[in-house]
Amino acid sequence: MLIAPSSDDLRALALQLALAAGGELLARRHGLSIDAIGIETKTSASDPVSAADRASEKVIADGLIAARPGDGLLGEEGAARPSETGLTWVIDPLDGTVNYLYGRLDWCVSIAVQDEAGALAGVVHQPRTGITWSAIRAGGARRDDVVLGPPRDVELAGALVSTGFSYLADRRAEQGDHLRRVLPAVRDVRRGGSAALDLCSVADGTADAYYEHVIQPWDIAAGALIAAEAGAEIISGPGTAFPNGVLAAAPALAAGLLDLLTTPRRSV
Repeated sequence: MLIAPSSDDLRALALQLALAAGGELLARRHGLSIDAIGIETKTSASDPVSAADRASEKVIADGLIAARPGDGLLGEEGAARPSETGLTWVIDPLDGTVNYLYGRLDWCVSIAVQDEAGALAGVVHQPRTGITWSAIRAGGARRDDVVLGPPRDVELAGALVSTGFSYLADRRAEQGDHLRRVLPAVRDVRRGGSAALDLCSVADGTADAYYEHVIQPWDIAAGALIAAEAGAEIISGPGTAFPNGVLAAAPALAAGLLDLLTTPRRSV
């Protein structure tokens, strides 16, 4: 008879594999210029994927297949397998590829495991700083060994808000309209380039909110759990105001941002 793994065990496995993938990414980036890294593109000319993305995903997928051969896989770079156990691992092997290619700090490895109720455990690891955020459903969130939450109570005018932009030009034009509504109403806006890290910034208080209207499941699977377990409200998925995206903030702040981001434009 198979014994169901504990949430702690699942988080520990995610952490082990995130650290291994982070080491692979650091080794591949060390000492290279952006022109020396093999780069292809995906959805547009500005949407890059490198050999490092694929190598990182292989480290994670191989580790999961060895440790949990019946679990499902869903990875940004193509890892896919149906689940025989009710658990599926959702993998972003390199969130923030552009930052990685340019030698910036804001890139990470994101790994979550989901059951029929959603994310059960998640880890986001930032290799350049060594910081790791993690969470277990109904078990709280941590930044390394520090317990996170609750988010601070802040009004819209005092909020530092993170967002992200699409690689598609027409969608960026729509995002520009949203930004024109938000920017005058808040303290300031940041665009870090990694959805997973933006969600972790809401969890640890280095930002007050994060929103993006169109996002992929691997971008937010771990980070959204971490933010939620730190006390943020997460608005995401079918039946919400962000069916294809995400909004994360303390509940009162989330309500104010939601009004800004979903109120129809008035004709002039």
